Amino acid sequence: MEKFDVVIIGGGVSALTVTEEIRKKDFNLSMCILSDEKVLPYYRLKLPYYIYNPIDEKFFIKPQNWFEDNNIKIYLNSPVIEVDFDNKIVFGSDKKIGYKKLVIASGAKPYNGDDVVDIRARDKVFSLRTYEDLLRLKEIIPRVPEVAIIGAGLLGLELASTLEGKSVFLIEIAERLLPKQLDEVGALLFEEEIKRKGINIIFDSKVEKIEKINNKLVIFLSNNKEILSDIVIFSAGVVPNTDFVNDKRILSSRKGIGVNTRMQTSIEDVFACGDVAYLDNQNPGTWTFAVESGKVVGKNILGQNIEYQRKPIPYFLKAFGMEIVSAGNIIDVKDSNLFECLNKEKMVYKKFVVKNKRLIGYLLINDTKTHSQINKLVGQEVDPKWIEKYLEIK
Repeated sequence: MEKFDVVIIGGGVSALTVTEEIRKKDFNLSMCILSDEKVLPYYRLKLPYYIYNPIDEKFFIKPQNWFEDNNIKIYLNSPVIEVDFDNKIVFGSDKKIGYKKLVIASGAKPYNGDDVVDIRARDKVFSLRTYEDLLRLKEIIPRVPEVAIIGAGLLGLELASTLEGKSVFLIEIAERLLPKQLDEVGALLFEEEIKRKGINIIFDSKVEKIEKINNKLVIFLSNNKEILSDIVIFSAGVVPNTDFVNDKRILSSRKGIGVNTRMQTSIEDVFACGDVAYLDNQNPGTWTFAVESGKVVGKNILGQNIEYQRKPIPYFLKAFGMEIVSAGNIIDVKDSNLFECLNKEKMVYKKFVVKNKRLIGYLLINDTKTHSQINKLVGQEVDPKWIEKYLEIK
């Protein structure tokens, strides 16, 4: 049985960040990554872009030689079956590995509609979460004229934006676009642009069932509508990937791995980070959190006793020729002062929410260059003159 000082379950950016942080200070700790992917860690956010573009080296976060140069063992196509936390052993399908410190960075898996998709329709139903998903879509999408996307969240919108020339239906359970990231003004502005690009959007609709009839998929919706499509792509949320965890001591009520602000679980020498880690039973599901939580784990394995700093995590979206950044609270604005500026001709909208003289949230559409400076001030006292400066539309 192989043994390592640090074993990391998962091959995403959070796992990679842990190794980077450790190697900044310590080159002697032995480290091993167990990834269920067949390829090296990659930029998951770029998956929609590569549907119509050849996969190149820019898709991958680090090349193979980086792992060799940093003395990091990475096992690809190596899903974990079980963990014996008491004896500190990780079991795979063809190996078992001992550890001193364990990091669970196994990410999340997409909801794929198993409860609504007829088994005879399954071969035409997809998701876009992994490299294997990408390969399947690269093969099928050029051959079909009609695509239905279930879920108009960030990924669903980016995906729809890449499908130029297709007949695309976006089916969304909410009453409008991005209710967590956009206010009503911003959502309407974005919706109008999407419709101008020929995308069909259906709101306030839940998928009841999907069947295959005459080689077409029929999507039955809760509003009694029926949509025909060649394929369906689910982009309707994810669930934490914890199938290999049978120990209830570390599972949160949402089936993720519960952690404290040091990204430690309730089991000694076991950490978690990224999409699988639930702090106060919540996970933002962002690239930023995956990176920042990975940094905290790496530093704490080195004994630095670092806490995750809670701060508003910005959401980014580039789709349909529009750029959106939002962070903090822009929806529940009771007893707050609102500073807004809308230019429909330039398709620019800005909103700042101030409560008790502190900036508690902001939204920028199509004028986002200053978002880094603005994000640093969320939670801080701000001068109205400062806000007026950033409200200017150039």
